[in-house]
Amino acid sequence: MNKFIIISLIIIFFLRQIIILNADDDTYINTSNITYDEKNNIIELAENSKINFNDTNILVDKGIIDYNNDSIEIFGNFYLYQEFNILSGKNLVGDTKLNNFTTIEVSYIYNNDLKIDSDRAVRSDGIITFYNNFLTPCELDGYFNCPTWSLRIDETRYNIDKDKFDHFDSFLQIADYKVFYLPYFSHYGTKAPRQKGFLTPTFEFDIGGDAGVITPYYLPLRDETEIIFKPKLILDNDYDYIDKFTLNTTINHKNVGGDIFVDIYNEKLENNKKTYTSLKFNSKQILNKQNILSYEALITNSVSTTRSINESPSAFEDIFIRLDSYDVFFESDFMRSELSTVEALDNTNSGLIPLAPSIKYSSQKLLKNNRTFTNDLNIINLKRNESNVGKPSNIINLKTNNSIKSNHRIKSAIFYNKINLNNNIAGYEYEHNPNLDDNVFESDLILSSDIFFNFNHMITPRVKFIQNLNIIPDDIINEDSKALTFNYHNQYADNRLYGIDQKDNSSRIVYGVENKINLNKENLYFNLNQSYDFNKDNNYVKKINQTSNFSDLALEVNTNINNIFFKIDSRLSNKDLEKKEMNYFFEYSDMINLKLNYNETNAKAFDTLSSDTQFLGTSIEKKLNENVLLSLSSDLDLKNNYSPLKQVVKLSLFDECSKLDISYIDERFNDNYNTKPSETINVSLSMDYLGFFGYEQKSNVFFEKTGKFNYGD
Repeated sequence: MNKFIIISLIIIFFLRQIIILNADDDTYINTSNITYDEKNNIIELAENSKINFNDTNILVDKGIIDYNNDSIEIFGNFYLYQEFNILSGKNLVGDTKLNNFTTIEVSYIYNNDLKIDSDRAVRSDGIITFYNNFLTPCELDGYFNCPTWSLRIDETRYNIDKDKFDHFDSFLQIADYKVFYLPYFSHYGTKAPRQKGFLTPTFEFDIGGDAGVITPYYLPLRDETEIIFKPKLILDNDYDYIDKFTLNTTINHKNVGGDIFVDIYNEKLENNKKTYTSLKFNSKQILNKQNILSYEALITNSVSTTRSINESPSAFEDIFIRLDSYDVFFESDFMRSELSTVEALDNTNSGLIPLAPSIKYSSQKLLKNNRTFTNDLNIINLKRNESNVGKPSNIINLKTNNSIKSNHRIKSAIFYNKINLNNNIAGYEYEHNPNLDDNVFESDLILSSDIFFNFNHMITPRVKFIQNLNIIPDDIINEDSKALTFNYHNQYADNRLYGIDQKDNSSRIVYGVENKINLNKENLYFNLNQSYDFNKDNNYVKKINQTSNFSDLALEVNTNINNIFFKIDSRLSNKDLEKKEMNYFFEYSDMINLKLNYNETNAKAFDTLSSDTQFLGTSIEKKLNENVLLSLSSDLDLKNNYSPLKQVVKLSLFDECSKLDISYIDERFNDNYNTKPSETINVSLSMDYLGFFGYEQKSNVFFEKTGKFNYGD
């Protein structure tokens, strides 16, 4: 940064009189006395001379500039600041351009953050060398009445052009106690361009076992492309680096139109000749203002680490390509063309894994009198390698949805009316039995009118009439969605079943009330509804175990008072108001941050449930002081011996220049799946400018064996 002194100090050219200066128009000099020796071309600056050139400011005690001998000498103190960089010291001697100089008792503040105090500094050809120096980005009178961490360094070389610091023979100090010796390390400043090289190495120790080392390497290919290699070598007694290792490689490419990300993970396990590989790829590109292309892929032969019962690798690929197009045929229309596949790379369950190219088209046109005409079309060709009963090997399906919507007001009532026509045409082919081949066609018409009675600002009665007309019935195979729910908002849906393959074949009336109650300048929202099905023997009613024409009651309440937010979403029996589903959410944020999420579901709520369920999620966070944060989170299954269970206890110690996180993670599953219980101790320390250093211990038995290091890029 001292090259700015060059411009600032070469500013004085005298003619014959001291008062007349031939300086740059942007240069300002404030001094009590200037002496110019015209014969020897020497300028003498008096005490407390102040020089300003653009955004560079210099304050010197006394100084001599000798242009004939190309030298400058400052007696006593000097002080230079430019933007967020400050350099000060004593007795500076160098050339007039300050490409080379020496000075003592130096203080250098980089980017208004990193501080270097040095006994002596020497600049030569773009490199400043600090001798016997102290370095820290922390506050000098910090939490321990001294910097939280600092470095005592014999020699530091700072390359101005590369914005790079090289340190030799350093001691890492925590609160003035030397804890670690580093013979050499380097890091870059905030303005440095991307550089290839090794990132912070990490080590892994396995008590009673082998150790490992991770040496990440960063390689910027171009301004928009970078690669990070993260090899991990197992250091065993046999020095067998080939049979046990992991290698994680990430490639990131960004451009004006989008980005491409590739993640490749390779693992070689002990006593196993096979290398497991996973490849993840995703990309999103804006081709033009009308087209967006997306692509995602996962190809792997790794053993599943999720809650599966796979004992051996399941090789498969999961790929989709999607093109979203706007204003295709008409203004404001939309078309999505997609090709997706989840295909086994061996014969495992190949009959259950489809290939599915599809095209979805949607258009909307505004008509007169507040009417809207909407058209949706979906064509999908679903293919499987094999077939069985209910799972055709080839499906060609055409789905259309045409609707007209209108809204109008009559006094205090607002009407939302809708006519919806759904058609589903499909052809089924069975590879194992052609006799099962079939062509089906189903058509449904749904008429609905949703009415809000806005009598006042607090109470809004609401009623909706829904008429389902199954014009042409047929046996449609559900390949869309099996999701099921019962709540306040789903009650008002035209189709309470998700996906167009499942038909809510009941005409009904839904009635309810929506209230907004003012409580001491805060609002309490209270919503309640119920439906009456004219035919209680319908698809949806059977799935939710409804035995009468009247549905259960759906209740929704929420409020936000001061620092408290509370919400209830519940389902109550229509006979005795027994709880069938209850969802509570509570959040408090003041002295502590507390979140509680409770859910219970009665076995009678859905036909697929065999027992009651209860779940509790908690999150507590407390800032003990300005530098300490304690947090606790847990997920509990209260009905199944607290399984699955996950809890995390985390202690964070931090200040303006560093952060230490200590966390304990406990995960347990008491079931027959492959996932095993685990306990993890994670300790991570991050320090400004020096990157991230972390250590994690992971074991089935507390502290039995170690885990892995983490590091920051």
